Amino acid sequence: MTLQPARGESEVTGINGGVGQRVVLAEIVDCSLSLPAPVRLGDAVYASRDYVALRLVDDMGTEGFAFGYTRGTPLAATLESVLRPVVGTRVGDRQGTLQRILSASPAVRPLLVRAASLADIALWDLAAKHAGAPLGDLLGATRDRVPVMPVAGYFRDVRGDESVIEEVAELERRGHRQIKLMVGDLSSPKAMAFLSRARDALGPQTRLAVDAHYSFATLPEAVRTARVLEDVGVALLEDPFVPTQWRRLRELHRGTRIELAAGEDVVDPVQFRDLLESVSVLRVDPTTCGGIRAALSGIEAASLRGVDVIPHVFTAVAAQLAAAYPIVTSVEHISSESGSDPIDRYFDAEIKIEGGEAIVDPRPGVGIHLDWERLRRDATSVVRIDAA
Repeated sequence: MTLQPARGESEVTGINGGVGQRVVLAEIVDCSLSLPAPVRLGDAVYASRDYVALRLVDDMGTEGFAFGYTRGTPLAATLESVLRPVVGTRVGDRQGTLQRILSASPAVRPLLVRAASLADIALWDLAAKHAGAPLGDLLGATRDRVPVMPVAGYFRDVRGDESVIEEVAELERRGHRQIKLMVGDLSSPKAMAFLSRARDALGPQTRLAVDAHYSFATLPEAVRTARVLEDVGVALLEDPFVPTQWRRLRELHRGTRIELAAGEDVVDPVQFRDLLESVSVLRVDPTTCGGIRAALSGIEAASLRGVDVIPHVFTAVAAQLAAAYPIVTSVEHISSESGSDPIDRYFDAEIKIEGGEAIVDPRPGVGIHLDWERLRRDATSVVRIDAA
């Protein structure tokens, strides 16, 4: 199967999408934001949420934003190194810009892709603002509301099981029909007993998903756990193995009935093709796979195979993609009330969610509207790059 070119590239560059404007300034902030308690994802424990955010400014004073998780990598330093030749280039020359970034060194390609992803998102943000339209419209939006898959269960070890079960029941009352539950160690009997109680608290029309966060060491372990998850009523198992272990994922798919989801840490769009052989839900993340264009290639490949797509967090951007692609069946969302994704305190407004659906931001851009000065003040480091 050949990955098809994404829609929207010619539309953006052809509607005065910043083609003639040049980037004159880049600013990178590194942020380590405190959490109410450590976040536990599989075997990983995060005492804080660490982000890198990017601001590009062109010669008309228009700002383009992007941000992403560092995931323990020197993302800010890498982004600084690759952005120096970007400053001074034309906003509309996105593809050439990305190619120059990614050709720097194959030895560190995964980190370069993450850095290029943020550069690409910020450049698209600039282009969409110059076009005077939200990204979704430039891609051919057919809807302005998209279903939401909320993420529940953060800090269960502190809050207790009863609080989390009430949380998922309340999410169902608000209209959500698929809920992702953070559980931690899926192999323990306590976790399964908790999941059984959570499933019983929901109606039959609501699907329950869980995230393994790459915690399975072997295929037999994954098969055993998946079968128990089936028995307690879990519909979707996310990230049992890292994307490069797609052969194991394929064998798990053959050995169980549970639906599988994977793809959020893909760093080369070609990997989407491998995953599509085994998953019921493809996860795409523009901040990881190479930016907006790369994410669209995954979405369109999934569309050709009839595989649903649920983008990885970053709801505002994901909603723009979902507006144009019906194969994106829902967008993931971490509520501001949970305190587990504190970058949301720097947005100029909360994402509007009504009846289990997110309202797509109608403002020009990719959906990222940051209070940059406040974020800058709270950053652990700031780097500014000016045009020569």
